[in-house]
Amino acid sequence: MTGVLRADLDVGLLTNVRMGVEIATGLAFLTGRRLALPFDQPVPPAPRSSIAPADQGRPARVLDLFELPIDVVQPDEWDELGDVLTEVVEWGSAGETVCVCDDGATDDDPQLLDFANGRTRLLRPPKSDADVVDLQGRLLSFPSYFFHARPVTHRRLHALLRGVRPRRPFVALGAQIAADLGAYNAMHLRRSDLTIGIPAYGDVTPTDVADNVAAVFPTDEPLVVCSEVDGRDELFDPIRRRFPTVLFANDVILGDHRAGFFDLPRHEDNALGLVTQEVASRAARFVGTIGSTFTGMIQRNRLGRNPNERFRFTADFTPDGPTFRDLEFVDITDGSYSWNRIGYAMSPDVLAWFREWPEAA
Repeated sequence: MTGVLRADLDVGLLTNVRMGVEIATGLAFLTGRRLALPFDQPVPPAPRSSIAPADQGRPARVLDLFELPIDVVQPDEWDELGDVLTEVVEWGSAGETVCVCDDGATDDDPQLLDFANGRTRLLRPPKSDADVVDLQGRLLSFPSYFFHARPVTHRRLHALLRGVRPRRPFVALGAQIAADLGAYNAMHLRRSDLTIGIPAYGDVTPTDVADNVAAVFPTDEPLVVCSEVDGRDELFDPIRRRFPTVLFANDVILGDHRAGFFDLPRHEDNALGLVTQEVASRAARFVGTIGSTFTGMIQRNRLGRNPNERFRFTADFTPDGPTFRDLEFVDITDGSYSWNRIGYAMSPDVLAWFREWPEAA
């Protein structure tokens, strides 16, 4: 048996699961091991479903939703392994950790310290002669903020991680919907639970969001809104007053393209999320919600299509410090990485998931 790296996944939403898969995939690649994840467990549904339970079918699992560019251990094979030599590695929280991918890097290297951004847990990919390395820890981080590598390793690693991607039927449907829509802009507005988790967001009103977006996006162009909130909610009234043509992604996918969606191999909440991300990724312009990993994944997808993609957000509700101008956080200081230059006044581990970064390119 070749070596195996085993890990658990975050039990949160679709994008949290995907981030964990990416971190685990990168670590398996760096250690030359096959990857074992809880592939038999369903990915949790969205907090607010737009699909009737009777219509959802079998819950989706990771391998139903994503292609992985690495050898994996299927659940039945894992059950047959029996007693093998296993080393447990306590990894802790990926958000608090920098994975230093090159043996020659020293912990006092200025560029590494810039990358760490105040994080002090600088770990190397686990080396072991055991058959199985059992990685214990919460793998919640965007890889762009987690893996520190020299250029050659960085390019190889990022090329590999681009292979963690939605399966083709979800991408194809999203591309077809985008083509049918023609020219449009898109906005991801996450509201509900985020206003509880980030109290300052509760002070941002729907009118604030509408004013901000209308000041930057052409109001005479169609706006596709992606949100967990029903499109009929009064939350969107200020948007409707400023944009004559407002479409809601859930309505478009489950209405005009209902047959195509329910013909997908999986047609539950996570499938809806993947198709929505694809539609938003193909918009002419996009604005998202800071603090949402769903927004972060769309921005990364768009960055893959255009390395000059601008990361725009509907509002700034971060602690005082950064400069927010024309829906963007702009550089205000020096540093090797964008998180140094923007200067968010928050704990460095939060920035592992709070947003995606241009370094993802």
